[in-house]
Amino acid sequence: MKGFEVLFIAPRSRRFDGEPVLDLIAALARDQGIERSTRRVDAEGTGSSGHTHSAHFFEQADEPEELMFVVDGGAADKLIRAVEDREIPVFCLRRAIDYWRFGDDGQA
Repeated sequence: MKGFEVLFIAPRSRRFDGEPVLDLIAALARDQGIERSTRRVDAEGTGSSGHTHSAHFFEQADEPEELMFVVDGGAADKLIRAVEDREIPVFCLRRAIDYWRFGDDGQA
């Protein structure tokens, strides 16, 4: 199938209206009927300011995190627009992909 990978990246410590930004985006996605996502913690990342974000032994809050969705074009546009309209401070990547779902038993 054809679709889009939509990836949001932010340090774990980044908040908007008192909430972690990726939690807000996950809630926006659920409100739009997007139930499936993958959330990853990265070892290190460098932001647009040149600051390196990484997990430290005593402090995990600066750890970079990713929230990824695989959706069709309409859902990708709608989710990105919702994040943009709320002015949530987050890096976003959208790329066209081909994807498959094998052995569809409803569990994936």
